[in-house]
Amino acid sequence: MIATLAAGAYVLLGALAIHALTTDGLRTLSEAETKSLLRELPYRFEFQPVHRPQGASGAVAGRVIGPHRTVVRFGVSLGRGGAPVSLGPYTDLGDATGGETFRVTDDAVIVVNGTITEGRQIHTKAQWNESATMIVDIEEKLCKATEGKLCAI
Repeated sequence: MIATLAAGAYVLLGALAIHALTTDGLRTLSEAETKSLLRELPYRFEFQPVHRPQGASGAVAGRVIGPHRTVVRFGVSLGRGGAPVSLGPYTDLGDATGGETFRVTDDAVIVVNGTITEGRQIHTKAQWNESATMIVDIEEKLCKATEGKLCAI
């Protein structure tokens, strides 16, 4: 009987070891989890419906408003390999940032006639700095939740 229990324990430990080796520990957040996490940040969020990008398991979009009334539109594509959320014709999809299981786009930086420039709502250095801080805070909040650490930038 003890031999049977020991054999069972070895089988269980072997299964756990295989699971640990094949699991990378990364999470894919749901849309509800993503919104909840973002609401923990010290900004005001106004969420809007968005179409799920190709290959994504979900998507969240809206506006984030900072303490100095800086407004940035943003989108979060959820899941591995999903296309970034487009915020319109000037979205710099090539600059989508984030972690392994999400991508963030924003309109703090846009592309107009092939030229990268600050978003049209950014008029001062203070707004530029605040917009950059808000987007980094969004990315880092989601990285900590999905990867357990800060994003590699």
